[in-house]
Amino acid sequence: MVTEISKASSGQVREVLRMLLEGVSSDVSSMEAIAGSWWRRPLFLYWFGPRFLGKQMDTFVATADESIIGFVIVQYDGDAAGTFDWAYVRPLEKESNRAEFADLIDTALDFVEGQGIHPYFYFGFATDSPPEVRQVLEEIGLSPADYQTTQMVGALPLEESPSIPDGFRLSPQFTARFGPRLTEFLPALYQDAPAEEIEMLAAIHTNTIRSSKIFLVMEGTTELGFVQQFRWRDELRLLLALPRRLWGSETERQLVAYMAQAMQGQNERLRLRTFSKDHLAAAKDSLSSLGLTWEEAPWQRWVVALEPGQEQAVEKNEAEEPESRYGSHGTIWPPQAAQQEPGGAASDSSADEEQQEDDGNDGRAN
Repeated sequence: MVTEISKASSGQVREVLRMLLEGVSSDVSSMEAIAGSWWRRPLFLYWFGPRFLGKQMDTFVATADESIIGFVIVQYDGDAAGTFDWAYVRPLEKESNRAEFADLIDTALDFVEGQGIHPYFYFGFATDSPPEVRQVLEEIGLSPADYQTTQMVGALPLEESPSIPDGFRLSPQFTARFGPRLTEFLPALYQDAPAEEIEMLAAIHTNTIRSSKIFLVMEGTTELGFVQQFRWRDELRLLLALPRRLWGSETERQLVAYMAQAMQGQNERLRLRTFSKDHLAAAKDSLSSLGLTWEEAPWQRWVVALEPGQEQAVEKNEAEEPESRYGSHGTIWPPQAAQQEPGGAASDSSADEEQQEDDGNDGRAN
């Protein structure tokens, strides 16, 4: 049986919507509220869904005997493109199925790359996904991002509710305008990372900002970092960005305890994340004293830096093939141009695995 892979027609988009409502999804929980509602379900199927998946996103499908066996839905935000949702219904233990799944993702990547608009692509998947998902992503040139891969969780209120440390304050920000400031703060969180890596992380993270609240962490008149606040069902979710000198410190512990108290509202649980794995590793023991428990984040993100589309490359006199290629795309994470000379310090701060909202689904997870 021949498998065909293509950009979805309007009829196929409708069929993908039905599959999502039936639980064929990389993030089943995100569809539960819609699928279980007598009025949300038809609105999603006939109005909102076709508008989003068919017009504001791009959907790619793999079909066999006219039935959809897999899909990848790509969303766009600024410089980044990535998965909104995806599924492949055949078992990935079989090599031929992995090859077809890889072709499906690769088709989406080729489409994004050909547009020459979005230089970065991310693929989000659940941490407990079959290991074959990582195998496929690695084979086509994606690599894990050091981005919200771990978290500390616990019940609210925390065991301590102190005042904010002396000399510190939180300054609310206008969320819609905060995205460009990410490149000011992220270098302090990834000290050894090259500029290209920072730009990729900022591009990927920008799409989470609109659904959150942002507070600058101020010490006197100095902007030290920021905290990003989300609410999801009974959870208060905080993403903490602070300079390394505060990682694992008593000041950081007090800040976390204060923010959990001040922002709790009706939430019953706290989920605290940091950008890098190193940050939370350094703070793990300190934050455990607040009653928080360390665990892996439920979502991971694997990423790739894309080359310009052919027309754009010609215009920029960059049509030559690179000396080496990874998968069918130009560079891997982290950008190879940023590697140090032999004997220099390692610049790969994301060599370990990566998550969105977790939660990760990409646009749906924070």
